[in-house]
Amino acid sequence: MIAYLGRTADSQVFIQMALRDFTGEQRFFEIKRRPTGKPFALDGPCFSFSDGKGYVLCAVSQHEVGADLELRRDAKKYMCVAERFFSPEEFAAANEENFFELYTAKEAYVKFTEMGIFSGMERFSALSGKVGNVNIVKFSEGDLICAAASETEKDVKVKWIYL
Repeated sequence: MIAYLGRTADSQVFIQMALRDFTGEQRFFEIKRRPTGKPFALDGPCFSFSDGKGYVLCAVSQHEVGADLELRRDAKKYMCVAERFFSPEEFAAANEENFFELYTAKEAYVKFTEMGIFSGMERFSALSGKVGNVNIVKFSEGDLICAAASETEKDVKVKWIYL
């Protein structure tokens, strides 16, 4: 799995660049959406996309994947999110230093499963880096906190795309 990171407001161009780099094919990938809203490339590799604060992440794999990105910032005002969306185990472990690492791991899993954030995020724990048979890889690049979820892959190669 390759996690492509960059800075852009044009997510569609970024996704195309990531898919082209991953496949080595210089073609346009038609992007569709599943009924859950998750985007996919018609006749292309699997991917998951996240953006925020001008940064973008596109995790690409031959297998289903989920990914999330957050910019590290003061977590004090977000701790109420932990109370609502974290499992009791995660809530007990959560603090202002690790909040975004825990949250991105949960979001990556939710995007992988397509369950949606209001469908029971508090019922599972991503603390161990694994939920059932899904591996969750956490990684940081400067102030970016990222996570990718996959059943088949345990490693992520990070690659920056500069637009």
